[in-house]
Amino acid sequence: MKQRRLSVVFLVLGLAAGAVRSSAEEPSMREYRVPAGSHPHDVAPAPDGIVWYTAQNAGALGRLDPATGATRHISLGPGSSPHGVIVGPDGAPWVTDSGRNAIIRVDPSTERISVHPLPKGREWRLPGVSPQAYAVYVDETDRVWVSDFGANALVRFDPETESFRAFPLPSRGARIRQILGRKGEVWGAESGTDRLVVIRFP
Repeated sequence: MKQRRLSVVFLVLGLAAGAVRSSAEEPSMREYRVPAGSHPHDVAPAPDGIVWYTAQNAGALGRLDPATGATRHISLGPGSSPHGVIVGPDGAPWVTDSGRNAIIRVDPSTERISVHPLPKGREWRLPGVSPQAYAVYVDETDRVWVSDFGANALVRFDPETESFRAFPLPSRGARIRQILGRKGEVWGAESGTDRLVVIRFP
């Protein structure tokens, strides 16, 4: 009789634990409104709970407090067109700014900005009639790979010989957004065809 009671208790506890587990696993979704015309591009949640985003159309870095829903824009200066944002090891948001050709650090306490202009390097025009470069990846041999919407190809640049080689993609309209790789392989994400592509080298 004692063993039967124990079994019933274990069964009840098991059901209760299962109920808690299933409700805890149910995801939730919420949208946060940001100022009209912000056109947020990238987002970076910080360890302290604040969420940073680039308000590209406003030339600003946005700050969202998810606890209250309050947002604030920090101007990045005239001509700014912020693109990406990450939170660095120092806890500060770092922004890539294509409008000012710079990387910008924003102090999260004072909201003061530090502008670090990017060096003006040499330029090489991609081959083809109307190249449209998107993503860039440097492989383990220091060759530079570019996804080219215009040529529907992955293009490899050899900095030693300053020469290009195009690898046309099998599917039309691939529109590769990101390139990454590992030794002997270059991978691309084809946003236009819902496919992944890889180039392998012996």
